[in-house]
Order: sequence, then structure tokens, then C-alpha cells
Amino acid sequence: MSDRNLFLRGALVLGLAGILSKLLGSVYTIFLQNIIGDRGIGLYQMAYPIYSTLLILSTAGFPVAVSKFVAEHIALGDYTGAKKVFRVSSVLLAVTGVAFFLLLFFGADEFARMFGDADAAYAIKMIAPALLVVPLMSAIRGYFQGWQRMEPTATSQLVEQFVRVGTILALATLLLQWGYSEAHAAAGAAFGAFTGGLCGFVVLLGYAWRKREYFRHDVRMKNKVPPQRTWAVVKKLCWYAFPVSLGALVVPLMNNIDVVTVVNLLKQCGYSQAEATEMFGLLTGRAFKLMLLPTTFASAIGTALMPAIAAAIAIRNMRQVSARMELSMRMTMLVALPSAVGLALLAEPIDIMLFKDMQGSEVIVWIAAATLFASIQLTTSAILQGIGRVYLPVRNLFIGAVAKLGLNVALIPLFGINGAALATVVSYLIATMLNLYSMYRRTGVVFDLRSMLVRPMLATFFMAVAVFGMVTYVAPILDAQIESDRLFAGATALSSIGAATLVYVVALLVTGTVTRQDLHAVPRFGPRLAAFFAKLGMIR
Repeated sequence: MSDRNLFLRGALVLGLAGILSKLLGSVYTIFLQNIIGDRGIGLYQMAYPIYSTLLILSTAGFPVAVSKFVAEHIALGDYTGAKKVFRVSSVLLAVTGVAFFLLLFFGADEFARMFGDADAAYAIKMIAPALLVVPLMSAIRGYFQGWQRMEPTATSQLVEQFVRVGTILALATLLLQWGYSEAHAAAGAAFGAFTGGLCGFVVLLGYAWRKREYFRHDVRMKNKVPPQRTWAVVKKLCWYAFPVSLGALVVPLMNNIDVVTVVNLLKQCGYSQAEATEMFGLLTGRAFKLMLLPTTFASAIGTALMPAIAAAIAIRNMRQVSARMELSMRMTMLVALPSAVGLALLAEPIDIMLFKDMQGSEVIVWIAAATLFASIQLTTSAILQGIGRVYLPVRNLFIGAVAKLGLNVALIPLFGINGAALATVVSYLIATMLNLYSMYRRTGVVFDLRSMLVRPMLATFFMAVAVFGMVTYVAPILDAQIESDRLFAGATALSSIGAATLVYVVALLVTGTVTRQDLHAVPRFGPRLAAFFAKLGMIR
């Protein structure tokens, strides 16, 4: 498989797995919200940001560092060094995972009081055991990613999500049927993080056994680099992992800013405890969940991009580095731009379809803009980290987080929960612009704005026209034949998404945004797609 195809294959495999995982996550959120209500969702969501924060601290950026250094060692032919990186990181991750499990479990009551609702302690305690298995799972994923083999990560991710969702829905339903409160049901749902992580870990162990040639010294693999001491490997991992960890930590930091400020600020504005927690559930359980779908693809691009750039830099192929940077930015824009516009235009029917009412539609409209900036921020951060500028995305995202805190305090009293959504948009915009500036200064790479921005915007415009036409002319016909408001909203949203997708794909081909070369680079089906669209006259 060619180098370009290997990178694209990794990004597409991870992207599809991530999208399926996030779709499943959105579906379970719908059912969970229907089971335990918006207050229960609010309690459940209070557990996740602190868990995510401690998970990032426990992994300390090691999965990314492992994939980078394993890729470098492999590019140089040092297979023994690659395995040593994996062994050292596994020990360190196991130790930190146990330490943060103890902190989260025994500090749950204090965290819950800090967040403004003592009932959240149950969910926080039940999510803590996941820290015992997820860090070790991350080490194995990072090792396979260093080999630019993304299938183990993708498969384990899907298994983890399926088991997690099954546990969430089953325990939440059973606990309520047995007479327990919504706080206990939220805790049962939170326990799904552990069961899902455990099953994902078992899947990765299966891959490690089947691909055991990656983990043991094969006589065909000749070392070209002198072996490194264990302490040298530890220092190298920590030097790179620490800033990556800080950068990853800022995202849950933004969520924790919402956890700490939103409910408390809304209560200061006159809302009751129940009303404030319910509004927090609208923001986190509805808008943020929908925001995750398009940003998932950007995360996949970043995961595949990191070892790809590291390997190219190790052999000093700067032309390849530049090509991968431009390809990753184009792929991000092709997905993020139409996703943001489509989500904003269809916020109301999507909200009703998924969550029964339109209470969160205004928040979703604001968050739609954040999906674009968050996607670009993720990809540009991966580029900066891949070229060794690991502290720049940390600094830039931290500046965005500081802006988020100040804007929450300023805007929530003025606009309520919509103010928190607007603050998220501005914070990601700031981080994105700083990343783009840093990337230009450090690399000097000038992207082709016509292919990366202008043509995707033109295709997105045609897509938006299609959505407007569906909502204006087709929706009234559906309304006359469907009595249920929720079914009508679902029919409107799904038919509009289908029409928009078709128009967008055709527009990409007609405007030359996607070329024959791009289609050929798609693994397996690329050449057939290129030949098919060439017969139709859509590409040359």
C-alpha cells in the first residue's frame, strides 16, 4: 500500500469507527435522557469532565507519545527500541491509573459539592474504576498506531462503546424500575465506562496475540540504532507526553469550567437548583453531544497524522510532511464546514427528533459554529505536535480556555445557557486562529486556499440551498401526512440530511474540490469510484 493510501486508510478507518461510536453515543443519550430526564443527564454529565481530566492526567499524553516514538524507531529500523517504548509506557500508565482511581473514588463527595449538586457523587464513584483499565488500553492502541495500523484502535473503540452503551441503558432502566432515584440511575449509567473499557481491553489483547510479531523480536528485523537505556526512554516519553497531556487537558478543562460555573451562575441569576441542572443538561447532553460528531473525524485525522508526520521527519522527507499537512487540512474542511452549516440549519427538527422537544435548539445553533473551529483546532494541534512544537497548541488552547471562563461569567447572566454556548464558540475561534498563525510561522507552509476553503464553501452553499428547499417545500407536504410532531421532525431532518449529502457530494465533484487523484487514494474502492464518476462526466 502506498504511503498516501496508508495515511488515508488510517484516517478513514478511525474516522468511520469514531463516527459510528459517536452516533451510538448520541443515540444512547437520547434514550438515557428519556429514561432519567434532563436532571439525571446533568448529574451523569457532571461525572464525565472530572473523569476525563483524571484520565488524561493518568495517561499523561503517553498514547500520542508512544505512537510518535514507535513510528520514529520503526522508520529507522530500530524495532527493539519501539518495543521498549511500549513496555516502559505500559508500566507508567498502570501506576498512574491506579493512583487516579483512588483519588476520584475517595474524593467523589468533595468533587460533587464543588460542582453544585451533592447527588453527583454516586456517578463520580461509579465511573472511577474505568481508570484501572483505560490507561493500559491506551498504551496498546498507541503502539499499534505507531505501526500506522489503526484497525485495533477502531475495533476496540467500537466494542468499548457498544458495551458501554448497553450497560448505561440496562442499569439506568433497571435501577429506576427497582425504585432507586435518578441520581442512582445516573451512577449506574456512569459504570458503563468501566465495563466498556474492560471489553475494549480484551479485544486489544486479542489483536496483540494475533499480531504478536509486532511485540517480539523477529530475526528478519535488523536493528540499525544502538539500544537505549530504560531511564532515557522514560525521560524521552515524559518530555514529549507532558505538553501533549497539557494540551489534551485543556478540552476537559473547558468542560469543567462549564461544570463549575454554569449551574452556579444560573442559580445566582434566580434559577432553582433543578432548573439550573436541567439547563446544564441541555448544553452538555444535547448540544455538546451533537458537536462531537463532526469533530470526531478531525480527531481521527490527528491520530493518523501524528505517526505519519513523525515517520516522515525521522527520515527528513519534508516534502512528504508538507503534503500530509495540506491533505489533513483539506479533509478536515470537507467534513467540518458542511457539518457546522447543516447542524445550524436543522437544529430545531434534529432537537425534536432526538430529544422530544425543541428546548435545546437555540443552544445547538450556537454550538454548530464551534464544531468548525474545534475541528480545525484539533487538526492544527496535531500538525504542530507532529513537527515537534508541542507547547504551542497547549498555550493557544489554554488562552481559549481563559477566554471561556471570562466569557461564561460575562455572558451567562445576560443570555442564560445560550451565553455559555457562545463562550464556547469564541474560545475555540481564538485557539484556532492562534494555531493557524503558529503553524504558518513555524513551517512557512502556505495552503492553497482555493482548494482548501473556497471550493468547499461553494459546495457547502449549494448544500445549504438544498436544505432550505427541503424545509420550505418538502416539510409542509410531510406535515400534512404525519400526525406525530416527533415523527414529522425526524422525517424532515433525515430527508433534508439525505438531500444535502447528495447535493454536497455532487458539488464537490463538479467544482473540482475532490479530484480523481483524491478518489484513487481512497483504499479499495477509490479506483472504482473514480472510474464511475468519470463516466458520468463529474471528474476529469
